Amino acid sequence: MKYNRLHLFEFEDFPWYPNIIREGQTDYLRFMMNLFNVFRAVIPLLQEGVEKSGKSNIIDLCSGGGGSMMLVRKHFKVHSSLQFKALLTDLFPNKKSFDYIKKESEGEIDYYPNSVDARNLPESFDGFLTMFNGFHHFRPEEAKGILKNVMDRKLPLGIFEPIDKSIWQMIANTFALTILLFLATPFIRPFKWSRIIFTYFIPLIPICTLWDGWVSVIRLYNPQSMEKLLSEVDTTGYEWKAGKASHPFGKVIYLLGWPKN
Repeated sequence: MKYNRLHLFEFEDFPWYPNIIREGQTDYLRFMMNLFNVFRAVIPLLQEGVEKSGKSNIIDLCSGGGGSMMLVRKHFKVHSSLQFKALLTDLFPNKKSFDYIKKESEGEIDYYPNSVDARNLPESFDGFLTMFNGFHHFRPEEAKGILKNVMDRKLPLGIFEPIDKSIWQMIANTFALTILLFLATPFIRPFKWSRIIFTYFIPLIPICTLWDGWVSVIRLYNPQSMEKLLSEVDTTGYEWKAGKASHPFGKVIYLLGWPKN
């Protein structure tokens, strides 16, 4: 395996996958990311990138349930003098969740209503691009295409994966996506009866979420793999940094890049 990964399927990636189940998954992941504040260790790195790039408006790709941007907003409101503004996007936008986040953020986090493919961004997008828990969904050639497209358009980019490639991560995912999922589901907002039905009575959400969680670890690009991807494209004029940051519940893999001044 050239990039130390195996690209098995995830249910979330299939266009035929029922939205009612996909949204159940992304809503739960949003809830857990906020509950455990899993990106706390890398948001200061994102702030550094935003300030160095001069692009203060954030465009979030592969947003899922959108929870990561609530964590970013909370940090920026306390630690940055920049006016916070973010836009959520996704190939399969979870509009109910996005509406909820827009309301909770008092409009500082908005969303793009149409489908957005990170491999083919709208020409109108101009800001600091982020991707939380999404880069592993792309095969190496697609991942390199995303990096190349970003650099061709001279846009800054931050990629963050809230998991590590290890057997301990597989064990942690199993616990988080079974026991914690069953305990947390009644408290996830906005409340949906469909989430209750497909968790407790027809348990498609926990089954599919557990599979996708396992596969996410197997698909993961570690920092060395990300650096290998960069070595195979032209990075002239860009500054990149890759690594891992630790928090009390695990590690976050990151890749940050912006045009050199």
